[in-house]
Amino acid sequence: MPITLLPVSRRRFLAGSLAAGAGLAAGGRLPAAEGKEEKADPDRFALLADTHVSGNREQVVRETNMFKNLKQVGGELLSLERRPAAAIINGDCAYLSGKSEDYTALVELLAPVREGGLPVHLTLGNHDHRPRFWKAIPATAGQDKAVMDRHLTLVRSPRANWFLLDSLDVTNRTPGTLGEQQLAWLAKSLDAHADKPALVVGHHNPDDDGPITGLTDTKQLRELLAARKHVKAYLFGHTHDWAVRQREGVYEINLPPVAYVFARGKANGWVDVRLTDTGATLELRTIDPKHAQHGEKHELKWRG
Repeated sequence: MPITLLPVSRRRFLAGSLAAGAGLAAGGRLPAAEGKEEKADPDRFALLADTHVSGNREQVVRETNMFKNLKQVGGELLSLERRPAAAIINGDCAYLSGKSEDYTALVELLAPVREGGLPVHLTLGNHDHRPRFWKAIPATAGQDKAVMDRHLTLVRSPRANWFLLDSLDVTNRTPGTLGEQQLAWLAKSLDAHADKPALVVGHHNPDDDGPITGLTDTKQLRELLAARKHVKAYLFGHTHDWAVRQREGVYEINLPPVAYVFARGKANGWVDVRLTDTGATLELRTIDPKHAQHGEKHELKWRG
């Protein structure tokens, strides 16, 4: 089920048209906000994860105000000379158990970003609550009936197709699962869109060592992705860390949290992605611009 917050003018937002503006049929064109000159870079994407927004806008966890952090990132996106084609928030949008007020705060924070002409795609993590999420951010019609209980999105761009998955199993329990139906949908969708590099996005990390706290069907996902040469990367959050590695030709990219980190000194922030014909450049933008890793870049080269 595609969930996208489309660009919207301030006049329309204040008129209460959020529900009408929310949602985008998979593969549709992303329109500019009303009255905005189109300045988006079609090969640039802003990647966020683990925003953990709380309905209590003053709440602090691990010395971090989550509301303030996402507000800062939104401001940074709006200050870019040329905006990305879209932003993707990769799961754990809400703080702990996906309360309705958490999603109200999230929509409030994303309103200026949408007014600035930036579409926002969202996935679900283990701290989200699917029914309350869908109620707060309605989906478009046309969901794949084979996976009606999951939130899936295909986002097309000139140099890559983005496949956004839903690994939420049980709210506020750590492990995540894709399941047979979603994996079947992914395989079918990847095979139907093999003309461009494929970038697969899911909240939970690959995890096949010891007690599973990440993706329970890691083996099945890795086999599916490795077998399709046009699949170039799997991007995830969940661990509140930042790392880039490669396994069997597929990059596994651990996105940092926008919210709090689990260990002092780790980086939180967002990732600025620029796609090329043969790969991508990832640039880390940390919440603290004085952090040692602020501006760190990784140059990725797609497998042949």
